[in-house]
Amino acid sequence: MKELNSSCFPPFEKRRKQTNKYDYGSILIIGGSIGFQGAPLLSGLVALRNGSGLVTIAMEQEALMYMTNPFPELMIKPYETTNDILNILNKKYDAILFGPGLNPNKDINNEILALLLDSNKPLIIDASGLAILKGHLKRDDFHNVIITPHTGEACKLLDVPKESIDFTSLLNKEMTIVLKDATTLIMNKDEKYISDLGNPGMATAGTGDVLAGIISSFVGQKYSLLESAKRGVYIHSLAGQEARRDKSETSMIASDLINALPTVYLHIEENK
Repeated sequence: MKELNSSCFPPFEKRRKQTNKYDYGSILIIGGSIGFQGAPLLSGLVALRNGSGLVTIAMEQEALMYMTNPFPELMIKPYETTNDILNILNKKYDAILFGPGLNPNKDINNEILALLLDSNKPLIIDASGLAILKGHLKRDDFHNVIITPHTGEACKLLDVPKESIDFTSLLNKEMTIVLKDATTLIMNKDEKYISDLGNPGMATAGTGDVLAGIISSFVGQKYSLLESAKRGVYIHSLAGQEARRDKSETSMIASDLINALPTVYLHIEENK
C-alpha cells in the first residue's frame, strides 16, 4: 500500500489556450430530495470549481418546488419518471454522479441506478446511492464504477461489522473504491493508496458530497477512475488544509472547501 502524495500521479496541467467548455467534461449529478437539496448543489459547484466545463443536476420535481438554485452556473432539470431520466441521458455526459441527497426508499431511484449501470457510462456512486447499490451487487462487472462510502456506509453495503470490512468481492468485479475515514483508502484490484492528509475540521456535513464532486470532475476530464479517485482525495485534502488555515477546524463547513479550491490551484500552478 502506497502513501498518497503528489508523486503518486503526473503533475497537474495548465489549460490550453485553444479550448472550450466541452473540452473539460460535462457532468450529470442525479440527487436531491425534500430536505436534502443542498447535497447535489455542493457536488455540482465544486465540480465547476475543479475545472469541469458543464454541470447538470437532475433532481426530483417535488424537491425542486422547495428550493431556489443559488448558483446560475448550474443547470437543473426536474424528473418524475424514468422516461424523464432517459431524456436527460440523451445528452452526452462524460461522468455521472448518483446519490447525493437522494431518497433511497423511492422505487424510481432504484430503476434509475439500473439504467445507469446498464449504460456503461463512467459512474460515481455516493451517499444514498450506496444504499440503492446494495440491491445490484449480483452484477458481475463494475469496471466503470467508483464508490465513495464512509465506514458506516461500507458496513451497511457489505452487511458486516466495521472490523470485518473486506472489499475483495467488489474489487474482483473491477470496482474502484474510496473508503472515507480519519485515513482514506483508495483502491482497485491492482493498487492501493492511503491518505492521512485530511483534518478533523472536515468531519462536517457535506464534505463527502464535495469529495464526490471533485472525483466526478476528474472523471469527466478523462482521467482514469483510479487516477480520478487519487487526485480527488488529494485535492479535497489540500482544500481542507487551506480551509483550516482560514476558518479553524472548529468553524469549517463544507462550502469552505469549495471556496478554498482557487487558492489550492494557485499554489499548484505557482509551484510548477
